[in-house]
Amino acid sequence: MKKRGNRLKAGARFSLFITSYLPMFFIMVFRQVCLYRDHLSWAGLTPDPVKCFVKYFGAATFLSALSLVGIIGIIVLLKNMRRRIKNNPIEIVVSDIENKNSESISYLFTYIIPFVFQDLSLIDNVVAVFTLLFVTFCIYMHSSLILINPTISFWYSLYGIEYGEGEVTKKAMIITKQKYLEENDQIHIKEIGHKLYYAQMADGG
Repeated sequence: MKKRGNRLKAGARFSLFITSYLPMFFIMVFRQVCLYRDHLSWAGLTPDPVKCFVKYFGAATFLSALSLVGIIGIIVLLKNMRRRIKNNPIEIVVSDIENKNSESISYLFTYIIPFVFQDLSLIDNVVAVFTLLFVTFCIYMHSSLILINPTISFWYSLYGIEYGEGEVTKKAMIITKQKYLEENDQIHIKEIGHKLYYAQMADGG
């Protein structure tokens, strides 16, 4: 029996999660720097300046580091996906299709927008933001949310498709660079999780 589960390694899933929050991280870090730029002057490494930096820019620095890790991870992941689909892909014909890119808009307004204007110098705001991130991460890791990513939606599209395998009709979520996928298109897919696939046109487009 075929083993079910998420074929993406934990590091890849973590990178997808972090990059899905890049718009929020960028706005929060930018806002924090603008609000407290007067505290950015160099004052040495004595305890008081260090405490000041941690208070006003500690969380922003951490979010910036997370963003960098996520960006590097997603670049490696997408490169690996493009390489893997060249080795023994499954060729299918799309019988029905639904564009899921609008899910990214919902994701933005549900999980991101409410927190972009938090002051990260206040400990209660920091706790609230990181609690949200942790809870969302736990859900995200094992759901189809893993492909809903506002950042990579600039370059990739998300679709829900139906296709035939023998006499059986199957459903799946795919991520692909093809912006205008249609019914009866012939595509190559490579599994990255349970009913989650990376896809490209059968002619390599």
